[in-house]
Amino acid sequence: MDSIAGWIDTKPPRGKYTFTRDEVVSVFPHMKAEVISATLSREAKKGRIMIPQQGFYVIIPDEYKLRGFTPQSFYLDDLMRYLGKQYYVALLSAGSYHGAAHQAPMTFCVMTEPPSMREKKTNKFITRFFYRSVIPVEYVEKRQTRTGTINVSGPELTAIDLVTYQERAGSITRAATVLAELVGKTDFARLGTKFVKVAPVACFQRLGYILEEVLEEQEAADALYGLLNNAGVRFQTAALKLL
Repeated sequence: MDSIAGWIDTKPPRGKYTFTRDEVVSVFPHMKAEVISATLSREAKKGRIMIPQQGFYVIIPDEYKLRGFTPQSFYLDDLMRYLGKQYYVALLSAGSYHGAAHQAPMTFCVMTEPPSMREKKTNKFITRFFYRSVIPVEYVEKRQTRTGTINVSGPELTAIDLVTYQERAGSITRAATVLAELVGKTDFARLGTKFVKVAPVACFQRLGYILEEVLEEQEAADALYGLLNNAGVRFQTAALKLL
């Protein structure tokens, strides 16, 4: 291969839209580090690649050149593997995967492990990161994408996350709007009692209140109550925090 630009061109036809600096070095072992840096910087300025993380590059497909960015679903799984982090698409973004959003939100929400990552923001999109000390992988689904797979919170985990993280992700009213469309996909009765560990008891109580009193989804509310009761949860007074 004669040039980095030419090498980049060979990747999309093979369904590859990401690469790392280490890959470039391995393909061009005799190229000086400063030349590699200058070339990659030049490709980014041309709008051919984007750099969501230092040392990690995403090729912008021709059909997205006018937008100036590649959808997160093309590269998120590769990026998290590069960083060595467990993750899942969460909150309103997960809701859209479950058909529980009228349109894909501009903000793309990702749940991952500490340490924290900086929010990625341009005039076209925002990638916002949320954190759990442990990612509950048993409640996460793999969804097929154009470039492979992506991890998305299952409907039950999405539901409780919408309540737990509502102060950062949007109002509880907005969460309830998504929950209204999501509830048909949930089945709390199928889950083991370990699920109650994914959020504070107060959040489950708020979710139960929304299901029963706001959405009038008695069957889903009863299933959630049964799960909590089987887990021996002790209920307590908790403010709904309507915002």
